[in-house]
Amino acid sequence: MNMAITPRAKPFKMAAGALAALTMALAGCASSYGAGTASPSSVGQASTVYTGYVQSVREVTIRNERSLIGAATGAVLGGLAGSELGGGDKAQTAGAVGGAVIGGIAGNEAGKRLGTKRGYAYTVRFDNGEVREITQGADIYIPPGAAVNAIAGADGWKIVPR
Repeated sequence: MNMAITPRAKPFKMAAGALAALTMALAGCASSYGAGTASPSSVGQASTVYTGYVQSVREVTIRNERSLIGAATGAVLGGLAGSELGGGDKAQTAGAVGGAVIGGIAGNEAGKRLGTKRGYAYTVRFDNGEVREITQGADIYIPPGAAVNAIAGADGWKIVPR
């Protein structure tokens, strides 16, 4: 009796699963860009607080320009998938390169969409007469006319109700 031994799981499938899990975990750590968000480097840092009033508010979309995590994950998965094509070394190499390029482009676009957030652009008139627009995530909504504290700190500008 002639029995062929087949591998249980290809390395490609294991690597793809691991990279997909890593990508999902990292996507869950994305910043909300909101007033309630602080980076670890801002802890213990002093910020300057300015007082003023919201003159107007408009809804905006905060969109990443590029996604390094998405592009890298897509490139690796595309390269692994492409290397499975063809029977010879040259065909596998060409498939890996082509798959990495296509996967990188697709992963970058997917990562940008995952990193898109709602936000508000607030026009604030400070008590000193200066007017600035401050954009932040939509974790809180501050209506026009509300008194606010504008905080200039390590994480950029944020506004919160007074």
